[in-house]
Amino acid sequence: MDEKLRELAEARYRQPMFLKALFELALDEQWFDLQHMVQHDMAKAILADYSLEQGQDYLNQKIYFDYWEDVIEVGWNAFCAHTGVPREKVDKGLASLRDGF
Repeated sequence: MDEKLRELAEARYRQPMFLKALFELALDEQWFDLQHMVQHDMAKAILADYSLEQGQDYLNQKIYFDYWEDVIEVGWNAFCAHTGVPREKVDKGLASLRDGF
């Protein structure tokens, strides 16, 4: 991931109001909503903005597929740093979603 995208992702995922919302979901163990906000809502917004900044179309497919996982990783790292929830607990919570379906 290039540095511009990393900086954009870190700035977005570290917004105080966004982190506050994630923290409240974490307190209630709302893993589905947490996953949706980190991996879908915010990641897509970041990648769409980055695509436009690069002079590409809105949510360029190549950019999306090349950087989707990297952007999500930035998000989970920001979440863990803010909440103190260990990454292992996040991984278990997300795995429980997959196992439940």
